[in-house]
Amino acid sequence: MDNKLKNIPFEKAIEDLESVVKKLEEGNLSLDDSLKYFKKGIELYKHCNNTLENAEGKVKLILENEENVEEVQFKENE
Repeated sequence: MDNKLKNIPFEKAIEDLESVVKKLEEGNLSLDDSLKYFKKGIELYKHCNNTLENAEGKVKLILENEENVEEVQFKENE
């Protein structure tokens, strides 16, 4: 995954991904541009998926400790 995506908030990444999909669906791009947008879309998808998996892990940790709710360090996927 591209390092510059690492700092993009989830909501912004989803917005960007929707924009990429819309651009590809319009069908007005050259083959080279289509491939560039496709690559960017895949990178954004992976970033969003990673973010969701990390959030799911944090939720599971909280639920496992629901009697004693405490914050624990969670190792995020890279």
